Amino acid sequence: MNNSQPTILLVDDERPVLSSLTRCLARLGVNLVDFNCPQQAMEYATENRPDLVISDQRMPLMQGSEMLGQIKAMWPDVQTIILSGYSDLESFSDALNRRIIDRFISKPWDNNELRMVASAALREQGLFGISSEKNPPVTAEFHGMLSTNPAMYRLFERITKSARANIPIFISGDTGTGKELVARACHAESPRKSQPFIAINCANFNEHLIESQLFGHKKGAFTGATAEHHGLFAAAQQGTLFLDEVTTLPLPLQAKLLRVIQEREFSPVGSHQTYPFAAQLLTASSTTLAEAVERGQFREDLYYRLNVIPLKLPPLRDRGEDVVLMAEHFLQFFARHEQKRFKGFTESAKGFLRQYPWPGNVRQLENLTHSIVVLTDQPMVEEATLQAALEGDIRRGPRSKWPAADDGGVSDSSAPSHSRTQQPAFSQQSDYHDTGPVRPLWQVEKSSIEEAIAFCGGNVPRAAALLEVSPSTIYRKQKHW
Repeated sequence: MNNSQPTILLVDDERPVLSSLTRCLARLGVNLVDFNCPQQAMEYATENRPDLVISDQRMPLMQGSEMLGQIKAMWPDVQTIILSGYSDLESFSDALNRRIIDRFISKPWDNNELRMVASAALREQGLFGISSEKNPPVTAEFHGMLSTNPAMYRLFERITKSARANIPIFISGDTGTGKELVARACHAESPRKSQPFIAINCANFNEHLIESQLFGHKKGAFTGATAEHHGLFAAAQQGTLFLDEVTTLPLPLQAKLLRVIQEREFSPVGSHQTYPFAAQLLTASSTTLAEAVERGQFREDLYYRLNVIPLKLPPLRDRGEDVVLMAEHFLQFFARHEQKRFKGFTESAKGFLRQYPWPGNVRQLENLTHSIVVLTDQPMVEEATLQAALEGDIRRGPRSKWPAADDGGVSDSSAPSHSRTQQPAFSQQSDYHDTGPVRPLWQVEKSSIEEAIAFCGGNVPRAAALLEVSPSTIYRKQKHW
């Protein structure tokens, strides 16, 4: 045994399972100690402090949660992972709440997930780093999300842990960071993954339409309600309902949503009959709930109901080498779709990818790569190709005019790049053709909206508040343009 390496204690009453765990974790370069008897594992832990304990829950002589409780009593800082089936969640839910169990992974496990979670548990104790020379960055693929970044690894862990219980989850992050991907990952990690996953962007509807979409309505409930409509609360069944841009919900509808969460029931518009709401509720917004509450646009009591488990997505500019990793992934993906061949990016192009601030985040990178694949036939993507694509797609100036690294992501890649401290103004630098002293109304409107979005750092709801219109109006006009 190498005493300089961290030690993982494996406990399972079935020897074949222990062998599978050993094969899975061997590549981590750690000491692996395994027992098929929890009492023997306890004796070992009494004399030897493990750095991580991975245990089965159902064992003949002692449940895994009971054994981990005793080990935690001896070594409070030891990280613990329980392996079990979904049906066992209630048997160790108290241990999860008391932090006796740090993580839960369902059987049968995914080897990549288990290695990722085990590595993260060891990194939390400072035992080894994924970016050290001895341990090069490992690419993790988690329900469509690629990363070599520790912050994203921690996010994947939180998703795995929080998705097991039917507790409201709020996902925050700049526009284009992939909040719906996180929501879908939460659904895929949950016991409800065989049930429906339904996503809706609340900003795309006015107050009356979004109420009907969510709650449903009875025939004759309002003008135009010519037939009964079952809303999304009913359609979600026992699956997952994801409400994107939830901060754009009108205040009266927020009160009704609060009651749905509290009572776990809803009534269609025009009906007094109640129906049970059994789905997991996920919400997201590019504006944090706290900011919306502070501006008086969101109910504080609803904030506490939705923000039970917060998940925050970092902007692409803060994810290090992920930008190159994802650019290469998108390049090959779209190349296959367009039946083309690309070798990759030159070193100078990779440096450009790392340096550029990506105000539109992953969505901007994906769209940019797609346009390059369609319009370029060179086998290697060069820096000049990236610059030309950016200037053509989002009308940005030279690199000296890029926004600062802390400038918020923009929701529309065509929005001009103003700093947050710069006052919006109609200027001679407009992209529109000179039509004399009077410009068409749509041009004035488009200019005003784009400048408001830029002034607010890409935050559409905030820009809508300044313009005294609803966010759905802005999204609808952007789509029209």
